[in-house]
Amino acid sequence: MTLLMKKKAAAAAICLSMLLSAAAGSVGAAGRLPDKLKNKSNGILWEETEKPAKPAAPSPLDALLSKANEAPLNAGEIRAVYVNDIKINTLDSLDISYVPFSYTSVSKAAQKLTSMGGGAFMAPASLPKDYVLKEANISPDIPFSYEEGYAQLREQLKQQSTSAGKKVVSKMLPWSGHVTTLTYTRKGEVLSLRAEPASKLPAGVTLAVLPEDKDEKVQVNGQEMNVHLLRAASRQPQIAIAVEQHGRQQRVHING
Repeated sequence: MTLLMKKKAAAAAICLSMLLSAAAGSVGAAGRLPDKLKNKSNGILWEETEKPAKPAAPSPLDALLSKANEAPLNAGEIRAVYVNDIKINTLDSLDISYVPFSYTSVSKAAQKLTSMGGGAFMAPASLPKDYVLKEANISPDIPFSYEEGYAQLREQLKQQSTSAGKKVVSKMLPWSGHVTTLTYTRKGEVLSLRAEPASKLPAGVTLAVLPEDKDEKVQVNGQEMNVHLLRAASRQPQIAIAVEQHGRQQRVHING
């Protein structure tokens, strides 16, 4: 019995020796383990893997706005949401969302704009070769935070919040104004033409003109236009054209 156990122990030692020799053979002449075998502990091979970063939790304001905007909007609908809590809504701002009317042809977009009382659809008479229309959108004219209409709407929602005793209130807004956007593509390039009513600055406020910007008046088809070339804000040139059409001032932005 003792002899048998000694024989088994010897055989086990030989097998272990053979395994170690085989492992040593894979080290190579320089005596370096392959990268796959570098990380080992107590004979157990393991590989380090980076854990995916957890997405950042939404801010309290974003969480409230997300819940208030859960109901989807249809084309042409506008919703304003206000959070009446200065600790959360530190900028005392409105959240205004909408879904534009979107078309794949300028003629259909122009027909829709005319039916809405928006006048003629501003579109280029011609474009360089190979530009293809991607979409033609009609959006509402949303007031900027410095405009009087924005302040009036915020005050309405603030009063609604106070009278209802609710921190978060929302309101569906009627369509107001018209902003048209044409998007063309060509071999990865994107050309966006946007026409919108000129916004009114508060009294005593003027737009800053930076040294690299250029502002000049040009004549196009007998019509005078103010052309403003913006370069300082971005390496990509942007052109803003102010033109009066049908008794109404329009601004056209070209990003190319």
